[in-house]
Amino acid sequence: MFDLTHQLANTGLYSESDPVSRGELMAYERQLNDLLAWHEQMKREMALDTTELLIRRWEKIYAVQPLQTDSIRDRQIKLLNKRRAQGVLTPSKVVMLASDFGYKAKVVKRIRPFRYKVELQNQAPLELSKLDAILNQSEPSHQSHEFGVVDAGSVEEFTSGLGSLIAHISTYQACDTFCAGGEYEL
Repeated sequence: MFDLTHQLANTGLYSESDPVSRGELMAYERQLNDLLAWHEQMKREMALDTTELLIRRWEKIYAVQPLQTDSIRDRQIKLLNKRRAQGVLTPSKVVMLASDFGYKAKVVKRIRPFRYKVELQNQAPLELSKLDAILNQSEPSHQSHEFGVVDAGSVEEFTSGLGSLIAHISTYQACDTFCAGGEYEL
């Protein structure tokens, strides 16, 4: 490794006892730290999920119009979704889209012809409307999806239909009886 102190001592331009030489060396160190911090910031700006300073430029490149109420994270998610929506929609892309909203997802392929199911682990606040809209924009016209919320005690299925969500709810009771619900409009 290059040792600047040793190099300067051999040239006679640096002296440990000289306060000017020590001050110059500390100034070089601060400049180097500033340069390294700038380098790290630029690496963060080049990634869509961590950009802040260049977010307007990325939105212009991807033709994304943010809302006035959108936070920086909402704008970053819109950029990520726009990039992920390009190309073929794969199960790994669906899992990544769900993870943007904090959901743990699993994709079940071909539950019916041209239909797949996105199984989400049961979490308290589920706001599937944004994820549903993104998947509708991303998937090809012949393909559609359903949501399933997996819980240890019961299974709730949310099926995305034509503009509305229909819930199929079934529960198993402990006293050897079976109770099944019907379709309910949400």
